[in-house]
Amino acid sequence: MDASISTTVLPPQGLPLPTHAPAPRWLTLGMFALLQLSFALLLSWRTVDPDLWGHIQYGQDWISSGTLPRTATHTFTASEYPWINHENLFELTVAFGQRLVGGRGLMAAKCLLGLLLLAFITHRLQRQGLSRLAATVCLLPVAAALAEFWQIRPQLFSFVLFTALLTLFDSTAGFPPPLRRFWWAIPLLIIWTNSHGGVIAGICVLIAGVVLTLACSVLQHRRIDWKPAAEGAALCLAAAGSLLVNPYGPDLPRWYATSLSAPRPEVSEWAGLLDGGPAVVSYLALVLLTTTGLLLTTRQRNPVQVLLLLIIAIQPIGHIRHLPFFAIAFAFWMPAHLVSAWQRINPRRHTAPSSPLQGVAARLLKMELGLLLAGLLAAVVFAQARFGVPRDEYPVNALEFMHRNNLHGRLVVSFNWAQYALAALTPHSTVAFDGRYDTCYPMQIVDWHFDLLFGPDYTRRYRVPESGPISQQQALNVGQPELVLVNRRQDRPAVSFLHKHKDWQLVYQDGLACLFQRRSQHQSDAIRVRPELSDETPTGIAEWPAFPDRAGRNAFIGLNSDAQSLQPPQRLIVNVP
Repeated sequence: MDASISTTVLPPQGLPLPTHAPAPRWLTLGMFALLQLSFALLLSWRTVDPDLWGHIQYGQDWISSGTLPRTATHTFTASEYPWINHENLFELTVAFGQRLVGGRGLMAAKCLLGLLLLAFITHRLQRQGLSRLAATVCLLPVAAALAEFWQIRPQLFSFVLFTALLTLFDSTAGFPPPLRRFWWAIPLLIIWTNSHGGVIAGICVLIAGVVLTLACSVLQHRRIDWKPAAEGAALCLAAAGSLLVNPYGPDLPRWYATSLSAPRPEVSEWAGLLDGGPAVVSYLALVLLTTTGLLLTTRQRNPVQVLLLLIIAIQPIGHIRHLPFFAIAFAFWMPAHLVSAWQRINPRRHTAPSSPLQGVAARLLKMELGLLLAGLLAAVVFAQARFGVPRDEYPVNALEFMHRNNLHGRLVVSFNWAQYALAALTPHSTVAFDGRYDTCYPMQIVDWHFDLLFGPDYTRRYRVPESGPISQQQALNVGQPELVLVNRRQDRPAVSFLHKHKDWQLVYQDGLACLFQRRSQHQSDAIRVRPELSDETPTGIAEWPAFPDRAGRNAFIGLNSDAQSLQPPQRLIVNVP
């Protein structure tokens, strides 16, 4: 944002600021390239999201069967329960993406999408009078705030569509902006409704923006114009009505009303600000910059944008996952104020052009810049190349053991591993519960699953009365599961309970995972398998998608796919010597 690097920024009065000596073109381009590589590195988060396998699997199921599943799939506890899937468009996208470009291609596309989003915002900031370099510098904290949430998830659709929504509040359209602009939001919201639940935030922002625009118009003209008021009311109704344009009709908004009214303390990404981990730092940085920019700017403040930004900024306090929305709104509306504030607190004036960089100083700076560029480029390539499934985070070794020994059937599995397991073990195994949560599972199934994992600890729980008292046994009764795969680090109450349980025996263990199997009442029919027990944590990164019997772009098989090439399941009982 230093005016000695950026080109002249025009204040709102249109008077040019005194100019400094222009920086060499190679320096400006080099700094811009550094910033772009920094963005790419921040957006190249390599850890695989726990739900990615499931999203691809559900999209593949739809593609292979040709019909949208209406009840829960890949589960033995809720196979007849209605499934309200509000992420269909995203899942079709990643399913086709997996078949076309594979996991690494999806990883690269995710990073490129983030760079394009930031480039689009930069272009709009240039229309406000900022130089490209100054605008890019202002977006650095935005990229940092997006980094933790910029994974291959349906949220990507929310971030992109939210960006498109905010363009309707662009100040270049005049103040207050004409309401007819906001009608473009309705098709956006319809697409959003079928892509991700973040559409609720989009609808709220649009309605708030329409109401604030009408209020500013009334204050400006000191009278109520009923025609715009009627159009605004129609816009708000259309925005709310966009929720009905989906395969489930009114069942989707009805599900939202029920689901959003209940807390989810078991899911870490629904945590509040104080439990948000490193994301808190990004949030506080954005709040500090917003406050500084609004207080010190010499530009005219757009009241609609300021009030919307404050409304959006409050949301991450309750749920830190809303931080990206705040970051994107900041990117649209704050950089111009930040540049203005910087010029106000750093009012240096040059009476004569400073000496340009040349000679030894220029050569040394070029060398340093080249080394930085090379280092960042290598870091980006390394992050992209290491995409895969970490064996110390996911039970890759345990699933390989299950495949070697034909261990298939009804599986209770740790929450964060369930969608990996259901995709890797289909069609021969089904799971008790997974990350689709209450979109296709009754709340009793949800509660009983977490009862097993958390035990009597009630500090991170919300349970419905219909689930009865906490019982670790209930999850082992519903559907009579044959296998239980749990995380030794995170699910210690479950591990301890199963170790002591007379009906369950340990057949596989490493430093990450424990696999238990139900003891059989018919020992004469048992097939002996040698248990593998170790305390060593697996190391290395398995090639995506880390399935024990399939690899490549076509590793995901749909519900109606020909699975004859896969080994059929066997009813297997394991005897532990």
